[in-house]
This record gives sequence, C-alpha cells and structure tokens, in this order.
Amino acid sequence: MSGGALSQRALGTLFILPVAIVLLFPPVGTIAVTVVLISLASREASRILSTVLGGASARWITAILICPLFASVTPALGAVLTIATLILFISSIIWRTARGIEEILQPELRRLLGTMAAVIWLSPLTLLPLLASLDPLDRGAPARWIIWLLAIVWTADSAAYLVGRSVGRRRLAPILSPRKSVEGLVGGIVAAGLVGAVIAGPLFTLGTPEEVRPLWGLIWGLIIATAAEAGDLLESLFKRVAGAESSSSLIPGHGGVLDRIDSLLLAAPVTLVAALLLRG
Repeated sequence: MSGGALSQRALGTLFILPVAIVLLFPPVGTIAVTVVLISLASREASRILSTVLGGASARWITAILICPLFASVTPALGAVLTIATLILFISSIIWRTARGIEEILQPELRRLLGTMAAVIWLSPLTLLPLLASLDPLDRGAPARWIIWLLAIVWTADSAAYLVGRSVGRRRLAPILSPRKSVEGLVGGIVAAGLVGAVIAGPLFTLGTPEEVRPLWGLIWGLIIATAAEAGDLLESLFKRVAGAESSSSLIPGHGGVLDRIDSLLLAAPVTLVAALLLRG
C-alpha cells in the first residue's frame, strides 16, 4: 500500500472512530448511528443490487429497516410499523403493475426482488440496539457486547491483512477477492479468537463462571470471526457480479459504508446468539 493510500486510509479512520464510539452508548447513541448506517448502506446496496437484479429502492429499504428500531419504544410498535411498511411497499408494486402496461411488469418485479434482497442482507443492522441493551455495565456505560463484537471483527480484519501481506501464499477466493489468502484468513480468525478470550473476563459477568469465561470467549471469538470473514466475502460476491470495486467512495481510503460494515452483517447475529447463551 502506497504512502498516499495509507494517508487516505488514516483520514478515513478519523471519520470511522467517532462513529464507532457513539455506537457504544445506548440507547440514543446506538440507535442514532444505526439509523445513519442503515440510510447510507441502503443507498449503496440499492445501487449494487440494481445492477445485479435490475432494480431496488433505497427509500423503501431504509424505511423497512428503520421501522424495527421503534421496538426500543415498545416491541409491538416496532412489529406493527415493520409489517405496515412491508405491506405498503408490496401494495405499491401491485398497484403499479395492476394499473400499468405490460412493459413495466418486469422492471417492477425486479425492483421488488432487489429491494427485498437488500432488506434481508442489511437486516442484521437492526440487531445492534438490541445487542447494546443486553447486560449494561452501568448506567451511561458503553455496551459490552458491542465492544466485544467490534474488537473481534476489527482484529480479524486487521490480522488477516497483516498476515496475508507477510506470509500469504495461497489465494482464498481468486475470483471474489484476489488479495485474500488462506493464511490471512486463518491468522485473522485465530487472532480474533485470542482477543475474544482476553477481553471475555471483564465483559462476561452473567451466566458464566469466571474460570471458563476466557474459554467461551475463545470459542465464540473464533465463530464470530469466521462469520465476519464470510460477511466480507458475501459483499465481495455482490460487488464482483455488479462489476464494482467498492460500494462507494464515501470514506477516504476505505470505500463505502458497506465496505466497512460487511463483516458485521453476519457477525452481529452470531454475537447476539452468543450473548443470549452466555447470559444463562
């Protein structure tokens, strides 16, 4: 990586870190950042899926995904708004196709499929407020499960890059992501598992005896890191089919929002499962 590229990446990191810090403070900080991530990622996903599937609506993706966040007020409100918004979206497609000409049938169907595909792809973002609300360390303290999730995901990403550059020989996915190596994947997952074990002690205080917390941290750290790498490859699949190098150029040196959160999209649900099980 050239000096200019490193400078751009460092500049982008200055944008990312404050957002990550705000995400750690529920409920307001976590929900606010989640809304921003959904809004920006929806625009990028709609562009990618419009190329792949022939259509997608960023506005409807955003609306459908923001509705579940109202569950922080009451679960019923989040469910009702989500169902109502889905019905409105599908009804709008049916209305246009029922009243339109034959030429619009295929574009509208593609728009429906692309939008729903994006909703499914990005839906794990709606789990972040729930994950942040579990077992708060103290009133106003950062969310322990978000800290653990970000530590594992970022370690896996950084270690995979460093190990891959140093000793990477065998390509992991030559077509999807030519720069990824098997050695980098293994190194990233192992490093993330170790980080998960190290920070498990002070974080896991419910449902798990103190002496086994590092072991559970290691096991779940390895699983979450594997899910994070799979999320990265999933986005690479979409981008490769769409012919895109990155989801956008929003963040200097990092690409788009999707390029930064792709790992979270599979790691967050796994972390939620781990949190629910480890709480006892």
